[in-house]
Amino acid sequence: MNARLFSTCSRVQEKKAPGFLRSALATSEPALTKPEVISRPFGFEKPTRIGQAKISLKGYFSEEAKERRQRQLDHDLKHSSFYEFKSFNNTKGKIFLPPVSYFKKDKSRYFPDLAAKTLSNNTHTLSDILRNKVTILRIFSTISGERCANTYVEKYLGEDGYAEFQTKYPRSQIVDLNIPQTWAKGWFAGLLKGNLRKNIASARHDGYFLIPHGLFDVDTKKILKCDNTCSGYLYVLDSENHIRWATSGNATEQELEILWKSVRGLELELAAAESL
Repeated sequence: MNARLFSTCSRVQEKKAPGFLRSALATSEPALTKPEVISRPFGFEKPTRIGQAKISLKGYFSEEAKERRQRQLDHDLKHSSFYEFKSFNNTKGKIFLPPVSYFKKDKSRYFPDLAAKTLSNNTHTLSDILRNKVTILRIFSTISGERCANTYVEKYLGEDGYAEFQTKYPRSQIVDLNIPQTWAKGWFAGLLKGNLRKNIASARHDGYFLIPHGLFDVDTKKILKCDNTCSGYLYVLDSENHIRWATSGNATEQELEILWKSVRGLELELAAAESL
């Protein structure tokens, strides 16, 4: 009887553990030592638009909102610069390893839709940009992350290179999500928008999103497996926002083969759908 009572009390105490205690425990978790191996589709289970909800004062103090803020705090404490750098270093930037081939459409999950300003100074939704295209979508928050993402498409990033890309893959595009680590870095990136325009092919300006700080919350980053800001991430999306393939860190020869095989396969899939 006493053993059962002790067990029950322990569960109650665990359930009611204060937020600060959970946060302290989160900071004690060790850095990653090896990449996660992706073998199954990941992403949102249904089409989702992030950053739409307007929270009332009552909603701000709801249990759900408090839990969301607690998860963000836990994440921020755990993902210190040291933790992220050590995880990045331990895995050589490979936060996760890609699947050996692209996922079937009916099994794939969704990349979320969003609205943000691009280098063209227009506000676009991601779904509008993805429509009728196969998309190589890159996510980065730091110089090291951008360098990782560059290794997959480096020769196609300049004016001439992107023209070559459009000729070679006429139904595809390269889209970037520049996600600032902090509000201040986001503000600074906005100031440097003119320099970014000079360095990025003009045909890509509408597909280069400057994401407001906080739009990608901790839950979204975890679902998309892009919560280490030291690394860069690449997703191959179809025209309906499905994540068909993904990788992280620096490109390997094998990954480049799978990437371009995936792009060609999805272009054929898109062409077949257009002919119906």
